[in-house]
Amino acid sequence: MPTGPAALTPMEHLVFTPRFALSRLRQGMGVLAWGLVSLGSGASPVAAVEFPDGRVAFDLPPYLSDAYTLTPAVFYPEPTYYFALSLAERAGEPLERVVIRQLANQELIYFVPEQTQAWPGLPKRDAPTLPLKQVTVDPDTLEITITFDPPIPPGELVTIGISPFRNPGLDGVYQFSVTAYPRGGSQAIGQEIGTGRLQFYRGSER
Repeated sequence: MPTGPAALTPMEHLVFTPRFALSRLRQGMGVLAWGLVSLGSGASPVAAVEFPDGRVAFDLPPYLSDAYTLTPAVFYPEPTYYFALSLAERAGEPLERVVIRQLANQELIYFVPEQTQAWPGLPKRDAPTLPLKQVTVDPDTLEITITFDPPIPPGELVTIGISPFRNPGLDGVYQFSVTAYPRGGSQAIGQEIGTGRLQFYRGSER
């Protein structure tokens, strides 16, 4: 789970649905900013969740729709791992930052931040890429953080491609936790949106 002051606690997670957020608002305990569109025929509430201390969260967080690599052979040099994220129309906030964290895998994978790319929709040959403000790798945890500039608006699909020096030397399934942050910098609350699983093979096994 995300850590630090901007991490989402299990109880706070209850706030991020219209029912619970409106309930908290009525009790005087909840959300400062609560924007609703017309509740007329066929319309749905769209909210931006902001706490009294300035923290910002998605009303409806993105979700990890796919994770894959086109080159799953062990030791393959400079591959790309793709993570596709879908943003709901009712997200309430744009996507500013994504953190990809390796779970307890058989082997650590070392990424090259300069090779990171992102595409609107699915990646295609010669397709334009999205501008990235910053890509960093934590030297202790090896988490890779991708910051968009400008942030990705609600209702979009974005695919992130991250590249290590090489694939792991041990075959098997490797898992990656993906956490999404809305706009707001250090005040943004991260929410885990899925776990990507990549299968690596020895040359004769696939």
